[in-house]
Amino acid sequence: MSAILRKSSFFFITHVCTFSIPGMAMLLAHEDRRMLSVMALWVPVWLSSSVLWSERQESYAFLRTLPVTDREIVRTKFGLALGFAVIYWLFLSLLIRGAWGSTPEYAGYMALASLTCAVSLILAGGWYIFSWRFGPSALTGGVMAFLAIVILATWIADVRRMVRTGGIGILAPRWLAEGPWIYQAGMFAVALAAYYGLMRLAVRVKIKSEV
Repeated sequence: MSAILRKSSFFFITHVCTFSIPGMAMLLAHEDRRMLSVMALWVPVWLSSSVLWSERQESYAFLRTLPVTDREIVRTKFGLALGFAVIYWLFLSLLIRGAWGSTPEYAGYMALASLTCAVSLILAGGWYIFSWRFGPSALTGGVMAFLAIVILATWIADVRRMVRTGGIGILAPRWLAEGPWIYQAGMFAVALAAYYGLMRLAVRVKIKSEV
């Protein structure tokens, strides 16, 4: 099991650093707190690319030599994605608290970070199922199409200008940003329940794909 964690963790670590370090550098160099919104929006991108490359580089011939079941493989991979999503959410929460904690904008930035992390978690689970059902080649096409859509949507929405002018807050639902904390807690509860359901489905898909 440690071999699976070691091989997959490499891609999660490298991808989260690739998409986070530039934002952190700009945040520190220019002291532009609004870069935190961009870092939040990148969550589904680096999480999707992490799943893609960890699956493409995975050797299932190697996995079959390990004394682990398909159920254990699925739980390990889903647990890894969950762990990175939670750690990154905590990381963003601390940064947002330090940058916007005493301002009216804090709630909007926090809601945006919570929303992107929750949605990205479900997306990662979906990518795993897609990979085990249709194979790494199909996963490559799906993730690349998703990334192209994200880039296109970013260009159309002119996110750079929105960040500059402070209009990024419209991307977070007003009811989530202005509502009580229980709303965000409920959102995470729903996301975790959905993720658990996806993991149970993934076990069946993984076992069937190996038959």
